[in-house]
Amino acid sequence: MTLTPARLTKQLRTAGILAALVAVAGLVGSAGVATLVAGEQRDAAQQQLDRRASLVAAAVTAEAGRYVDTLSMVAAGLGGSETLTAARFEQAVQPLDDMRLAGAASVGFLVPSSDDDVAATQARWRARGVPKLSLRPTDGSSEHIFSVVSRRFDGRPTTTGTDFSTASAPAQALARSRRTGQVTVSDAYQLLSDRQLPATRQQLSFALTAPVYGPATTAGERQFRGWVVMAMRGQDFMGATLTRLSQNLIDVTLHAPGVDGTQLGVAALTAGLPGKRDLSRTTDVSVADRTWSLTVDSVAKRLPGGVTRLPLLVTAVGTLLGLLSAGLVWVLATGRARAEARVRAATARLSTARDELLGQKTYLMQVLDTLDTAVLTCDNTGAIVHANHAVYDWTRVDDRTGAGNPGADDLDRALARALFGQSVRGEEMTIEPAGRPRRNLLVDARPLHDHTGRIIGAVCSASDITVLRDREADLEAFAGVVAHDLKGPLGGVAGFAEILDDHLDAGTTEPTQLRPALDRIRSGTDRMRGLIDDLLAYATARDAQLHREPVDLRALVAEVVNERTAPLRASGTPEAQLPTIHTGPLPVVHADPAMIRQLLDNLIGNALKYTRPGQPAQIAISSQATADGTAVIEIADRGIGIPAADQPHVFTSFHRSASHRGYAGTGLGLSICQRIVDRHEGTITVSDNPGGGTRMRFTLPGATDLALPTMSHPTYTASHQGRLLASPFADV
Repeated sequence: MTLTPARLTKQLRTAGILAALVAVAGLVGSAGVATLVAGEQRDAAQQQLDRRASLVAAAVTAEAGRYVDTLSMVAAGLGGSETLTAARFEQAVQPLDDMRLAGAASVGFLVPSSDDDVAATQARWRARGVPKLSLRPTDGSSEHIFSVVSRRFDGRPTTTGTDFSTASAPAQALARSRRTGQVTVSDAYQLLSDRQLPATRQQLSFALTAPVYGPATTAGERQFRGWVVMAMRGQDFMGATLTRLSQNLIDVTLHAPGVDGTQLGVAALTAGLPGKRDLSRTTDVSVADRTWSLTVDSVAKRLPGGVTRLPLLVTAVGTLLGLLSAGLVWVLATGRARAEARVRAATARLSTARDELLGQKTYLMQVLDTLDTAVLTCDNTGAIVHANHAVYDWTRVDDRTGAGNPGADDLDRALARALFGQSVRGEEMTIEPAGRPRRNLLVDARPLHDHTGRIIGAVCSASDITVLRDREADLEAFAGVVAHDLKGPLGGVAGFAEILDDHLDAGTTEPTQLRPALDRIRSGTDRMRGLIDDLLAYATARDAQLHREPVDLRALVAEVVNERTAPLRASGTPEAQLPTIHTGPLPVVHADPAMIRQLLDNLIGNALKYTRPGQPAQIAISSQATADGTAVIEIADRGIGIPAADQPHVFTSFHRSASHRGYAGTGLGLSICQRIVDRHEGTITVSDNPGGGTRMRFTLPGATDLALPTMSHPTYTASHQGRLLASPFADV
């Protein structure tokens, strides 16, 4: 058929319309997909912010709860004293120095007093250990609240005698605390001691208050003695609690009610991120009897998994495909010959587009593989389509099927249930594949549907909650020990107190008859104090922030040894019964000094304690360096040793060997040591000491600017007993 000009014009017009329609459809489709991807990315960024906000809230809640629990413990300790003195207060708050309470400015004891009792109150507390106390009542109030004894943590001078009755925020908190008998937190206000600072250094603070009641009377009533009050600076608390957690990705603002009820911006932590904060989440946290508000802001494109250029790329690819299709329609409509040539060119372009899409698929798979959540997908036949790295790491499978592997089989069963239309929501399972550690997993599985609702596959995800379950197990163990090991000494104290009471009722005043019961009571309180100290050290070794700095182990060992052996030398122990302690060259390590002191004190204390009756301890402390600069420290003794059957379990909480039953202890010492070493990315092991006794070996990161000594073994000498030797290491 002859192609006339009119027919050619009509074909060209028709081809142009078809090509335009195809192009518009491609643009609309790609724009829709890009919008969907952008929405999903923003949702993912919001979820990421929600998770971080939850972590921030949990961190603030946990840290504030630690302050509340600490104050309650101090109040209970003060309430147990028959007569509350300045010395007893110092003894009760002494442990707070080692607890690293970030933001805590001071802790003090406040007492109520009327106008008529001011002089008597001042005289009473001067007699109780505050000789220079001068109470300064505020005009306009007949009832006063005086600070009579105080301890500061920020290095500023200690002041007492201040009347807090007219300081609205703390006075209201003190009133609520006395009324409810619980720990309360004040509204945000400025500490009296901070009001003289320059404006740039001033910050809003809180007062945590706990009522103190004396021992119960025979009628069961407890006399109110006063309050324990801890001042806490908001900005310092936020900075120490959240700096590392924010990872410089989020802004965190703490709001709390002021005295007039309005919400005040107490503290702020600002990330060094450029760009507009386009994501925000506000969450409430409960602290004592108050609710604080945390606002978390961030830039969506700066969050991991947040907004990227993928929507723009999707738009570009979709537009390209639309234009290529439009061109193809044009070519097909305008001529067979040209169509064939253009088809070949279009095929090449489509191949390029396919490669780009495959590249995007690879990119997305790599993103999936970076998650620390196990993800497993299959098609509608049950064939595994993708398993990310976490699946292989946790289940130790070498192929995609994972058949026959216990860990992979458990995930496959959850995937199979989803493939049959059953959703798995938050189901917990435990896997322990050969060659892999046990893991507690929280598993979710969902079926995948096409646009018609037909199941085309399934996806299964599993989160590792092993650490959470281990901590829950620790809490259960804590509860069991507190219920058992504190109940026994308390029962003994109560029993011997009744015996004392009977003696006194009978008119007995002979010290030789009263002393045994007093000694038993003192022994019971010592056991309870030791258990409480170990429980605090156990919790601190796990949760306290690390403050790494160069630590001279030789000086620290000398301090611990001198402290441990001083009572023996002071008591006049014969020279032959003093312990023999040898030390070799010890390095400077990069570690938390308080935790390392606890570690050395536990290990050296065990070496001194677990000896045969009548035989003095023999201890050797040495070190060596590995090729990467790690310090290896060894403490060897000639004590009673640890049976081989117990050695795998000695670092387990509350475990005690049967051979150690005759020795005092809580079973927490070595588990505290392991936690401290784990926090420093080190290892700790136990083995027999050839010739009798035990060898404890642990590793710590060495200081980079100092070389570590190598192990040396000169001849052992039996002199210098009870002293820390300056000579090189000697085998024991």
